[in-house]
Amino acid sequence: MITAKTKLLAIIGDPVQHSLSPIMRNASFEALGLDYLYVALHVKKNDLEAAVRGMQALGFRGFNATMPHKKALCNLVDEIDEFADFCQAVNTVDIDGTLYGYNTDGPGTLDALKAVHADTSHAVVLGAGGAGRAIAYALAKDGSDLTILNRDASKASELADKIRKAGLKAKSGGLDRLDAEVKKATTLCHVTPVGMHDNATIVPAKLLRADLTVMDAVYKKKDTKLITNAKKAGCITVPGLQMLLYQGRLSFERWTGKKAPMDVMEKALENAFKTNESDRSKKI
Repeated sequence: MITAKTKLLAIIGDPVQHSLSPIMRNASFEALGLDYLYVALHVKKNDLEAAVRGMQALGFRGFNATMPHKKALCNLVDEIDEFADFCQAVNTVDIDGTLYGYNTDGPGTLDALKAVHADTSHAVVLGAGGAGRAIAYALAKDGSDLTILNRDASKASELADKIRKAGLKAKSGGLDRLDAEVKKATTLCHVTPVGMHDNATIVPAKLLRADLTVMDAVYKKKDTKLITNAKKAGCITVPGLQMLLYQGRLSFERWTGKKAPMDVMEKALENAFKTNESDRSKKI
């Protein structure tokens, strides 16, 4: 039962109705008997500062943020962690007197890869956008021999330069180097929107092999074309829902001080995904 003592959490974005986070979060709180409530709040870009100050004034414990608010939040919080600072993107805020912003994209993805014992010694990150920057930085910090590839090679080069300036290793290139780099890779992280709304993939199936771990950040589908092809090739696979799950663990444990019930959270995500797929199919 919701009372005056219930601790409030939220995800903010525009749009935000598609988010599976409330289902995952509230299932985890219920499983541990925690008096928390997590809601989705539609916040438009021009209302962001008012929304943040409002949540702080109302005693919210914290919140997650999705597009288009991640960059702007860097200037609205009191402190940020090194991942948020490197990426200039905040996706999670802890409210405890002050506003502390951090980015879970990189650490969460790295945790998801380690959970399946991925060999990240030679990693290729395909994509140089917001999540791509965080994941590339996390892999580089973990000691990976990293290559960043992007359709716009200049963006990949810019990101690799920034990582090298931090004293870490990184190379870059365009998609013309995809074949050569994936052949040398032990882990491939796909962090572009391709595959979100259709059956497309940037990575040819012929490049996939059993000793390669393949992660796809897209979680609109349980199995994207890339993940489907990777499974057929015998790869270790990390679908986008796993990335969401391990990011969720990081903020859950920070907000509550408790160990996250990963099995409950994963089941809630899978059930929510199946329900969404069923609802969409009924509309076709």
